[in-house]
Amino acid sequence: MSLLEGKNVLIFGVANKHSIAWAIAEAFSAQGAEVGLSYGIPQLEKRVRPLAQEIGSQFVEKCDVTSDDEIDAVFQKAADHFGQIDVLVHAVAYAPSAELEGRFYDTTREGFRIA
Repeated sequence: MSLLEGKNVLIFGVANKHSIAWAIAEAFSAQGAEVGLSYGIPQLEKRVRPLAQEIGSQFVEKCDVTSDDEIDAVFQKAADHFGQIDVLVHAVAYAPSAELEGRFYDTTREGFRIA
Protein backbone atom coordinates (compact mmCIF):
# COMPACT_ATOMS: atom_id res chain seq x y z
CA MET A 1 0.00 0.00 0.00
CA SER A 2 1.28 3.45 -0.92
CA LEU A 3 1.70 6.23 1.60
CA LEU A 4 -1.33 8.22 0.38
CA GLU A 5 -3.55 5.42 -0.89
CA GLY A 6 -7.20 6.43 -0.53
CA LYS A 7 -6.46 10.10 0.16
CA ASN A 8 -8.07 12.88 -1.88
CA VAL A 9 -5.93 15.85 -2.83
CA LEU A 10 -7.05 19.13 -4.41
CA ILE A 11 -4.30 21.24 -5.95
CA PHE A 12 -4.81 24.87 -6.96
CA GLY A 13 -2.44 26.56 -9.40
CA VAL A 14 -1.56 24.09 -12.15
CA ALA A 15 -0.58 26.00 -15.28
CA ASN A 16 1.64 23.65 -17.29
CA LYS A 17 4.15 20.81 -16.96
CA HIS A 18 6.70 23.23 -15.49
CA SER A 19 4.44 24.33 -12.61
CA ILE A 20 5.44 23.57 -9.06
CA ALA A 21 1.78 22.59 -8.68
CA TRP A 22 2.22 19.95 -11.38
CA ALA A 23 5.29 18.46 -9.71
CA ILE A 24 3.30 18.27 -6.47
CA ALA A 25 0.42 16.58 -8.31
CA GLU A 26 2.76 13.97 -9.79
CA ALA A 27 4.28 13.25 -6.39
CA PHE A 28 0.90 12.83 -4.68
CA SER A 29 -0.33 10.62 -7.50
CA ALA A 30 2.79 8.46 -7.35
CA GLN A 31 2.05 7.84 -3.67
CA GLY A 32 -1.48 6.62 -4.45
CA ALA A 33 -3.59 9.73 -3.86
CA GLU A 34 -6.54 10.66 -6.03
CA VAL A 35 -5.64 14.13 -7.28
CA GLY A 36 -7.91 16.95 -8.43
CA LEU A 37 -6.48 19.89 -10.34
CA SER A 38 -7.49 23.52 -10.58
CA TYR A 39 -6.22 26.14 -13.01
CA GLY A 40 -6.78 29.90 -12.99
CA ILE A 41 -7.74 31.09 -16.45
CA PRO A 42 -9.63 29.47 -19.34
CA GLN A 43 -6.59 29.48 -21.64
CA LEU A 44 -4.83 27.01 -19.34
CA GLU A 45 -7.42 24.27 -19.71
CA LYS A 46 -5.84 22.95 -22.92
CA ARG A 47 -2.56 22.44 -21.03
CA VAL A 48 -3.96 21.12 -17.77
CA ARG A 49 -6.41 18.49 -19.08
CA PRO A 50 -3.69 16.39 -20.78
CA LEU A 51 -1.63 16.56 -17.59
CA ALA A 52 -4.62 15.34 -15.60
CA GLN A 53 -4.88 12.38 -17.95
CA GLU A 54 -1.24 11.49 -17.26
CA ILE A 55 -2.04 10.89 -13.59
CA GLY A 56 -5.57 9.58 -14.10
CA SER A 57 -7.21 12.64 -12.57
CA GLN A 58 -10.94 12.83 -13.16
CA PHE A 59 -11.31 16.25 -11.51
CA VAL A 60 -10.15 19.34 -13.42
CA GLU A 61 -11.80 22.70 -12.78
CA LYS A 62 -11.14 26.36 -13.50
CA CYS A 63 -10.98 28.53 -10.41
CA ASP A 64 -10.14 32.21 -10.24
CA VAL A 65 -9.00 32.41 -6.62
CA THR A 66 -9.83 36.12 -6.51
CA SER A 67 -13.52 35.16 -6.81
CA ASP A 68 -15.24 33.84 -3.70
CA ASP A 69 -18.04 32.46 -5.89
CA GLU A 70 -15.60 30.42 -8.00
CA ILE A 71 -13.82 29.13 -4.91
CA ASP A 72 -17.15 28.07 -3.38
CA ALA A 73 -18.17 26.39 -6.64
CA VAL A 74 -14.93 24.40 -6.92
CA PHE A 75 -15.17 23.23 -3.32
CA GLN A 76 -18.76 22.13 -3.88
CA LYS A 77 -17.78 20.23 -7.03
CA ALA A 78 -14.83 18.69 -5.20
CA ALA A 79 -17.07 17.61 -2.32
CA ASP A 80 -19.48 16.05 -4.81
CA HIS A 81 -16.63 14.26 -6.60
CA PHE A 82 -14.38 13.19 -3.72
CA GLY A 83 -16.75 13.10 -0.78
CA GLN A 84 -14.04 14.69 1.32
CA ILE A 85 -10.75 16.47 0.70
CA ASP A 86 -7.86 15.19 2.78
CA VAL A 87 -5.19 17.54 1.46
CA LEU A 88 -5.41 21.01 -0.07
CA VAL A 89 -2.42 22.52 -1.87
CA HIS A 90 -2.27 26.24 -2.67
CA ALA A 91 0.33 26.61 -5.40
CA VAL A 92 -1.12 29.62 -7.20
CA ALA A 93 1.60 31.88 -8.53
CA TYR A 94 0.81 35.20 -10.13
CA ALA A 95 2.35 38.61 -10.55
CA PRO A 96 1.44 41.50 -12.85
CA SER A 97 3.68 41.31 -15.91
CA ALA A 98 5.19 44.75 -15.23
CA GLU A 99 6.43 43.42 -11.88
CA LEU A 100 8.36 40.62 -13.59
CA GLU A 101 10.55 43.06 -15.48
CA GLY A 102 13.71 44.43 -13.94
CA ARG A 103 15.15 43.63 -10.54
CA PHE A 104 13.22 41.67 -7.93
CA TYR A 105 13.96 44.21 -5.20
CA ASP A 106 12.29 46.91 -7.31
CA THR A 107 8.93 45.15 -7.01
CA THR A 108 6.31 47.65 -5.91
CA ARG A 109 4.43 47.18 -2.67
CA GLU A 110 1.19 46.77 -4.63
CA GLY A 111 2.77 44.19 -6.94
CA PHE A 112 4.08 42.23 -3.97
CA ARG A 113 0.65 42.38 -2.31
CA ILE A 114 -1.01 40.90 -5.40
CA ALA A 115 1.60 38.17 -5.79
